[in-house]
Amino acid sequence: MAPATRSMSSDGAQIANWFSNVPTCTRFLLAGTIAVSIMAGLWIVNPYLFAFSWTQIWTKFQIWRVLTAVLMFPLNLHGLFCVIMLYQYSNDLERQEFAGRTADYAWFLIFCTAAMYPGHWLSESTYFADGLLMAVTTLWALHRPNTIVKFMFAFQFPARYLPYVLMSIEYLLVRHSFPYSMAYGWGATQLYYYLAVDLPARGGINYIPTPQLVYRMLGQVRRANNRHASSGVASTSNPIHQAPGGGHFWGTGRRLG
Repeated sequence: MAPATRSMSSDGAQIANWFSNVPTCTRFLLAGTIAVSIMAGLWIVNPYLFAFSWTQIWTKFQIWRVLTAVLMFPLNLHGLFCVIMLYQYSNDLERQEFAGRTADYAWFLIFCTAAMYPGHWLSESTYFADGLLMAVTTLWALHRPNTIVKFMFAFQFPARYLPYVLMSIEYLLVRHSFPYSMAYGWGATQLYYYLAVDLPARGGINYIPTPQLVYRMLGQVRRANNRHASSGVASTSNPIHQAPGGGHFWGTGRRLG
């Protein structure tokens, strides 16, 4: 029993060490989605209590719904793949485009989440985890438009098409209805990218700089000239734009040309 006990202890230590090395925002997303999805999927907590509802938030002060609505995936194989994708793409972004800028990445997630919630009125959407996944995936693809993605180990296409492929699969094979939440996530990232990345890259002003409060909460210092600095712009020195992309559960990516 002693060797088995030592083996289990060693495995647990390795998992704990791996988890502690996951970047801050990605670690929160991973832990949050797993915890909320399991509690809702096993009915430990009524899933309705995790749904987004303006009425419940404003009249009963159930502010946790603002957070849990973007963390709940279904407790099935589809949900597992969604969590894996969210982890992989978020991990890439936080380690590369947002390396050393946790507050800026946290602000991207906050901005996109806030930008999706008006969709609650437009389509009566109550769960936005797919939207957050699409927001992260879209930003990942915008920074790697020509990276070849191998999807399901068979189909290959440039990363710029990945958000549309995922939304099409969601429509045709999963929901059989328009994926409004994913569309909101895609639109939120497009807006963020234009205001925080595209305009500053052309000499304009970053109209949505990371608030000082977010820096303080994460123990970071705002960078100088932040209203003209692009948020998450990949420079030519970034290895992701010089070398093949990282591996993913459906395969690897490589740069065209």
